Amino acid sequence: MESAHVSAIISAAAGISGVLLGNIFVLIKEWLTKRKTAKQDTTYLGIIVVSHLDRFATGCLNVALDDGTQHGQPAGERGEHVPVITPPNFRPLDLDVEWKLLPMDLMYSILRLPDQQDQLHGNLTGIHQFNYDPPDHIEYFQARRRGYAVLGLQASDLATKLRLYVGLPAEELDPGEWNRDKNMRDIKSDIDERVSEGHLRNTTQQQ
Repeated sequence: MESAHVSAIISAAAGISGVLLGNIFVLIKEWLTKRKTAKQDTTYLGIIVVSHLDRFATGCLNVALDDGTQHGQPAGERGEHVPVITPPNFRPLDLDVEWKLLPMDLMYSILRLPDQQDQLHGNLTGIHQFNYDPPDHIEYFQARRRGYAVLGLQASDLATKLRLYVGLPAEELDPGEWNRDKNMRDIKSDIDERVSEGHLRNTTQQQ
């Protein structure tokens, strides 16, 4: 009788253990499936967003090169410098990706790019309204070109960070190959130097 009781307990314990193990295996399988899906979704996000960031950065370079002339001549009427290149658009929230898969700081930086572009346009509008200086509009074009060079470099840097996070291969340029980011850095440095020289010249004249 006692032996039968022990056997019943062992059988019950074995049944419970079997159920628990079965549940654990199911949970592990579900976890592995979700992990695989999340990795695939993250890789997809990286491919899509990196492509858009790179195109945006290239568009920013095109604006940074725009000094209001065409073929060396003022692009507007009566010798006035006017914008030739239309600024690029980057609308991350229109992309069909799961943003929550990214770390908060990286996601925040990417999603803030349109806000930074809006701030730049607000600054340019202020210069155009309150420091109107035809026909060259030097201050306006310096601010526009520099602002887009900085914005393009930020987009390119975010693309690099996103590639690294999702495991995409880094972009490698051959020596002497055209370098978009170097062009933007050179534009920024050149404008900073000209602005600094202008401030120094004004200070000297006032003295």
